[in-house]
Amino acid sequence: MKRILSLFLIFVMAVVLTSCAGRKDSDPADDAPYKSPAPPVADASEPAPDSAEPHEPADSSTDETGTEAPSPGGSVLVVFFSATGTTRGVAEKIAALTGADLAEIVPVQPYTSEDLDYSDRTTRTSAEQNDPAARPQLVGDISLNGYSTIYLGYPIWWGQAPRILSSFVEGHDFTGMTVIPFCTSGSSDIGQSDDTLAAQACSGTWLQGRRFPGDVSEDLLMEWINETTDAYMEDTMHLYINGQEASVEWERNESVDALTALVSSGPLSVKMSPYGGFEQVGPLEASLPRNDAQTTTQAGDIVLYSGNQLVVFYGSNSWAYTRLGRITGKSAAELTELLGTGDVTITLALGITG
Repeated sequence: MKRILSLFLIFVMAVVLTSCAGRKDSDPADDAPYKSPAPPVADASEPAPDSAEPHEPADSSTDETGTEAPSPGGSVLVVFFSATGTTRGVAEKIAALTGADLAEIVPVQPYTSEDLDYSDRTTRTSAEQNDPAARPQLVGDISLNGYSTIYLGYPIWWGQAPRILSSFVEGHDFTGMTVIPFCTSGSSDIGQSDDTLAAQACSGTWLQGRRFPGDVSEDLLMEWINETTDAYMEDTMHLYINGQEASVEWERNESVDALTALVSSGPLSVKMSPYGGFEQVGPLEASLPRNDAQTTTQAGDIVLYSGNQLVVFYGSNSWAYTRLGRITGKSAAELTELLGTGDVTITLALGITG
């Protein structure tokens, strides 16, 4: 689980967009080898496009409604946008190494070589990257149903993800999914582009992204895939109800960070008791930072009450709480069966317990 590193970053994300989060621009000079004040660089490592036509979605089909349906496979999907082919090549390698399905983000208006001309400040990419509200339209849609892990790839333009990535993430619900960003460029790092997309998505567990050159080897990609998987398993906080694991999508806030730190020294068991016919509540070992807000909870919500009480809901209530997370993949009836019949023990642990 990736943590927000600074209050400044949170402030920037909060004030720039009117949605749940905002844009965090990278310094244009970071997009080497081109120097400020050059306008946006379109995937510096990519060759010129062969044509102005959009790429056909790889290993996918489109149904009658225009929704792109990835070919049947496992629970992993690689989604990518590639204006000239470099990101596509890396995405195809990741899909092959992980056995994942593959789907391409295709713009309604294809990007031409003129659009991608970094030396011209009047180009389409310049206008889009300089406009935080720009949202290029996608051809159809990409279904995420049935996937638990999403690799999300894109080139770096002007130190950021192309605005079409914002169109994609804002148009999908990543609840219960782990999103792993990656980007391609000649030299620029991924910067804050992955954090910006995570904030715009407002859902899902987003991991730290990584930048790759277009000619990255399969060995290096495989090393990254393994490291990312291991780090996720080690750093992710798991929740168990009477020993039965429940999938949780944790919030990205200082309260969850403090709870994770508390659990880092070893599994934490909390004796819970039912209250009011809609929740289980139990004391934590320490008080956590709180940011209470009036909240109407739903079954599966996990909140902090009074700074030191863990509350898990199997019904609904309206009160001032600090949100911690939400149990996913279980219906209200299943949660009532788990939580509504008496005292339970909630165990929090990092990694996988025996």
